[in-house]
Amino acid sequence: MDRRLADISLTHRVEAEAPSFALFLTQAVERGAGRLRFDDWRTTRTAGVDLGEPMMKTVAEGREHVLLERGETLLHVTLSGSYVSAAVADRDEGRVDETIAWLRGLFPSPEPTVRHEVPVTFWTYSPQGPMPVWRSIAVPGWEDIQANYGERTARGLAPLMSGFTPERGGQLILWHGRAGTGKTYALRALAWEWKDWCEFHYIVDPDTFFGQHADYLMNVLLQPAEVAVNARHLAAMGWTGSFGSHATLRLHGVGDEDEDVEDENGYERGWKLLMLEDTGELLTSDARAVIGQGLSRFLNVVDGLIGQGLRVLVLVTTNEEIRTLHPAVARPGRCAANVEFLALTSDEAAAWLRGRDVEAAVDGDITLASLYALAEGLDPESASVEEGFAPD
Repeated sequence: MDRRLADISLTHRVEAEAPSFALFLTQAVERGAGRLRFDDWRTTRTAGVDLGEPMMKTVAEGREHVLLERGETLLHVTLSGSYVSAAVADRDEGRVDETIAWLRGLFPSPEPTVRHEVPVTFWTYSPQGPMPVWRSIAVPGWEDIQANYGERTARGLAPLMSGFTPERGGQLILWHGRAGTGKTYALRALAWEWKDWCEFHYIVDPDTFFGQHADYLMNVLLQPAEVAVNARHLAAMGWTGSFGSHATLRLHGVGDEDEDVEDENGYERGWKLLMLEDTGELLTSDARAVIGQGLSRFLNVVDGLIGQGLRVLVLVTTNEEIRTLHPAVARPGRCAANVEFLALTSDEAAAWLRGRDVEAAVDGDITLASLYALAEGLDPESASVEEGFAPD
């Protein structure tokens, strides 16, 4: 095989993956490999995998870009945090599919388990840019925690926990209420109830996410689709060749508008839920002055131009009173759900304590966190608020 790099012409700004991906495209054209497939997925394993001797390998900014051959099949693999992106080219479509299956065996996807766990991607902005970290989080079912909420709060949560169907991209789900009223526990339960059709992305630093780094927001919205996006812009990679009239270019990832894959319950797969906890300062009436264009970007994700065509839901929790929120955020039609988390009344609290065989008197409304403190024999006035969703 001729591996002369001098035959490659790059006509764009060279980034880490550009040389190996450009060589992949050049070799695919020269071989007449008219069957291409681009795929990407989350994985539980990125270290210690032997792909074979690479034709080219680049390591930069926490990512590995590897170009290699597997028999007659050419493949380009990118490992980034807990994500794998693969481009495979061959004359035979069967070998392309077999190679993707081989890669998915080497880099298995996380799956919900019988131990009530769901995979969650935690995002932070590092000096190298947006950085995803995958973790499996233990979660309860809604039926296990429903009794923790008063009638009004449970009535607001029930349509989300059972029978909710996303209608369009960019819907906002707003949860607000005093600290300690159980918003995080409900968020965990929601992850379990939606696990069959939704991916969960937790934004650790929402102020940065909606702040000055626009690449942060767009990277999360479009992940995992790095290779697929590059494939849609092959001209920008310096490729001007043709695969012929019988070629097949199959893209998997963002924007699969012509093929809606449904699970056994009829839900469309591919939805993402962006979770932002304790984000009241982003949504207040003076948010534009506090964090610049953060509010505008937020609204564009919800139902503006950015959110159009994306299967994205945004769930925000806040301890702020609803009257202090920006009217453009809380207006009817923008929120798929607007749930107020209330403290339990004295009657509801008494019933909650009786269900746990706890003898204690409750005078007035009380938060869920204080009730748990009472049940454990602690002072409810000194009870800490609910544990955050993000891992320590």
